[in-house]
Amino acid sequence: MKLSLVHPSWSGEFGPYASAASKVSTFPPLNLCLVAAIAERQGYQVQLIDGHIEGLSHSEILGKLRLFEPDLVGMTSCTPFFHDVLSLAAAIKDELRIPIMVGGTHASLCREEAFADSIDYLFVGECELNAPEFFRELSHGNRFPDVRGVLMRREGKIVYHGDAQTLDNLDEAPLPARHLLANDRYFLGTSGGRKLYTSVQMSRGCPFSCVFCANDLHGKRVRFRSPRLVGDELEWVVRKLGATHVFFVDDTLTLNREFILAVCDEIERRGLNFSFEGSTRANLWDEELVRRLRQCGLVRISFGLETADPRVREIIKKNVPLESYVEANRLCNRLGIETINSVIIGLPGDTRDGIEQTIRFLANARDLHHVTFNIAVPYPGTELHRMAVSGMHGLKLLDHDFSKYQRYGSAVMEVNGISPAELIALQQRALFRIYMRWWRILPTLRRFGLSTVLTTACRLLLPSRWSRRLEAGRSVSK
Repeated sequence: MKLSLVHPSWSGEFGPYASAASKVSTFPPLNLCLVAAIAERQGYQVQLIDGHIEGLSHSEILGKLRLFEPDLVGMTSCTPFFHDVLSLAAAIKDELRIPIMVGGTHASLCREEAFADSIDYLFVGECELNAPEFFRELSHGNRFPDVRGVLMRREGKIVYHGDAQTLDNLDEAPLPARHLLANDRYFLGTSGGRKLYTSVQMSRGCPFSCVFCANDLHGKRVRFRSPRLVGDELEWVVRKLGATHVFFVDDTLTLNREFILAVCDEIERRGLNFSFEGSTRANLWDEELVRRLRQCGLVRISFGLETADPRVREIIKKNVPLESYVEANRLCNRLGIETINSVIIGLPGDTRDGIEQTIRFLANARDLHHVTFNIAVPYPGTELHRMAVSGMHGLKLLDHDFSKYQRYGSAVMEVNGISPAELIALQQRALFRIYMRWWRILPTLRRFGLSTVLTTACRLLLPSRWSRRLEAGRSVSK
């Protein structure tokens, strides 16, 4: 049998921030690579299309599917771009009449609500333990396999046999089938220039309770792969794939000190030469650990600050002292490691004064190189969503259109009288106040490139017609 896995394009959804988003958020679709590896073990022929990195429209994706002639199409998406999946699924149904399966975070958290008529099979949760049986049954002609963790329809009724078991031993999962991707197109800006990169996951789960995260997705019990197998994967992506930079997508890179130090030992023992980055908590960061990470390639780290308002920090359950961020940023700057602080405005309990406090903290932090300045989004399955629905801490949910559930240039909640339009304006002004500091100019240009910085600034500052003329002029000059 033949399986086509598709990741639709998405960056156009970010409006004026699209160019910057493409530079820092174009991750290889590891989840589809994992599904591909499972299917290949079952003897399937697999096609993997990353519509975003390849710049493909829906019609162009349909053309690739026609040539491959798959027996099954699989897609995945997070909440803000799920409408793109549904649009493409409807087109595939209309033109090619191929069964479609969909998984990912939105499908897992919304379940029946996400199970549109254009979808034949909706996967919930992890797939390592149920996908092999699912593929095997389909290969034998069973269109309604009795498999846990998959919603399907039989005679017009939704059938579900209960949640699938999660994978306790992550070492049993196959390595993602990255060989099916256009790997020479994934680049990321770093202090050492733009580098060919890939992403790697070493653990699943998060023990913390931040209200804006979907903690139910992988659970609070953290499962780790063995350092040896992580080393095997890193050696493959560096020596075979040619990657010179790795983005570790784990929720908290330094949660388990022994584990990450053992990974460093593997990197050193194998003589691997690459740079890397990830994210962690500022109170899980110390000089001895950082020096070891830097020795093995660390060049950038992100800390989830969220807000400088202590009252809001308590509401969102961010139990990390503000001073920890000051110390962690200072340590990184002293050791030559780029720092990112991720913040969110429009959180439960937020006020104009609290947001201004956060902006001042970020604008004046000389040890801080980058900021991701998000607007709060009440994603399904989060405590924040439940707070918004019930109107807690000044929140008011105003829009249920998931396509607007984006962190930049969009807002779907009001908080304590701060409207969505005001939150969007605050985000725009804050980004200029933060990034116009002279000490951030060079790191910003290295990460995004001059063209992206100018394009984003013009889209935000100039009237739309002048932005379009600038874009047209740049296209002609190329």
